[in-house]
Amino acid sequence: MAFTFETLAKGDVIPFPLTVTREEIEGYLSATGEDAARWTDAVPPLLLAAFMVAGLLARVPIPLEVMHTGEEIEARRAVRPGEPLDVRITVAALSQRRGATIAQFEAEALAAGESVFVSRISVLAPPPAGGAEGAGA
Repeated sequence: MAFTFETLAKGDVIPFPLTVTREEIEGYLSATGEDAARWTDAVPPLLLAAFMVAGLLARVPIPLEVMHTGEEIEARRAVRPGEPLDVRITVAALSQRRGATIAQFEAEALAAGESVFVSRISVLAPPPAGGAEGAGA
């Protein structure tokens, strides 16, 4: 099923495979200046969270004006470089307030059926330009 931000519904699930390579980890560590010795056998959790969001963005076109408003991550165990993951991103909540859309996603990474990482992502889409809420505000 093809999704767009406007057609998402609570309970929709966006699944995809994900594997983080050692080269991607090295690029992340180089860009952030993090100590490479700390991540010889594990994927940095913030890198994994970023790749999960990137996977969502690759599958659900999201308008440019959408703002990432928050994220929580829970690493249940270390993910190893090259370890194949099955990611499932579920639309946990959708609501409207004053013309804006607030969406919450729960992203879970599974390795051989074991839940190894969970991320909760919140975004806000402002009201459409020229809409009733935007006029005179």
